[in-house]
Amino acid sequence: MKLLHCADLHLDSALGANLDSEKKKQRKSELLEIFVRMAEYASEHGAKVCLIAGDLFDGRYVTKRTQNMVKETILRFSAMDFLYLKGNHDAENFLEVWEDRPSNLKLFGTDWSYYRYGDVVIAGAEFSDGNAGRLYDSLLLNRNDCNIVLLHGQTEKYRSAEKAETVSLGALKNKNIDYLALGHIHSYRCEPLDARGVYCYCGCPEGRGFDECGEKGFVWLEIEEKTVSHRFVPFAFRTIHEVPVDISGAETTFSVEQRIRDVIAELPVKDLVKVALTGKVSLSAERDLQYLTGRFEKQFFAFKMVDREVGIAIRPEEYENDISLRGEFIRLVMQGNYTEEEKRMLLELGIRALEGEEVESCF
Repeated sequence: MKLLHCADLHLDSALGANLDSEKKKQRKSELLEIFVRMAEYASEHGAKVCLIAGDLFDGRYVTKRTQNMVKETILRFSAMDFLYLKGNHDAENFLEVWEDRPSNLKLFGTDWSYYRYGDVVIAGAEFSDGNAGRLYDSLLLNRNDCNIVLLHGQTEKYRSAEKAETVSLGALKNKNIDYLALGHIHSYRCEPLDARGVYCYCGCPEGRGFDECGEKGFVWLEIEEKTVSHRFVPFAFRTIHEVPVDISGAETTFSVEQRIRDVIAELPVKDLVKVALTGKVSLSAERDLQYLTGRFEKQFFAFKMVDREVGIAIRPEEYENDISLRGEFIRLVMQGNYTEEEKRMLLELGIRALEGEEVESCF
């Protein structure tokens, strides 16, 4: 038996502030197409079941276009079951009240639902206020079956900034689980659950912002003689990269630009790229981030640059006896109770102001 495990598509997502309106529209279409392409892949490779472990949608409002595409995709692949478990972003939606809901769309509630395919059993439940404790005690799985469990939430080890129920791995140990299919964490993770099974976050199939870097896709499962094998399948249209660029010793905007070019030269132009400048530079070094961003933003689908990790290469002892205003300012900053980033910003602003530059143009 073959299955596809996906989660966190977040269809109709707002897509943040890093894209203009046309690119947002394009990305929304690509997210929707990913759902269709995954269903096509599953069907072409003989999957019996497509597991959707939560957050198929990004909220209560789902456009008519998205509704139609999801409906028609499920109907199109009538030989494959779609097992859809809602996540913390999935409010009550049209799939639950879909008139004449097709038999190949199977849903879950706040108590365990069990779907059997020969000797393979797929169990799932949606978290609600107050049901987490009793769910663990009420999960009943036969040790002679191959058991897959579907949940959406964050484990004690992998947490996210968003509010979501915590999946207690300890409470799921020794429950005869072969594969715990999880949603909510947007990067692929797979680790042992107990002596018998594993727990796996498939990640999101497509990154949406610069906080979702790296390969994205789904997990492909194959069950033979009650043994589950699984592998991660990269599937995204575009990859989001965060690239550190060490600019230590680079004294001018031109030299910083060359450092960046050397590092990002091999990245695909269709991708989204965030450059994080690092290293230490002298007090007299200059870099124009607005100019640099303009040089690269047309090279990729989206481009962003930050320099929070750049420090000042300064030896305080060189200014111990400096009686100039510059020396007094440097001593005050270096002896102050500031973070390294705050010291860098204060020194850069102050030194440039002392040299007669307009401070507003420094950042």
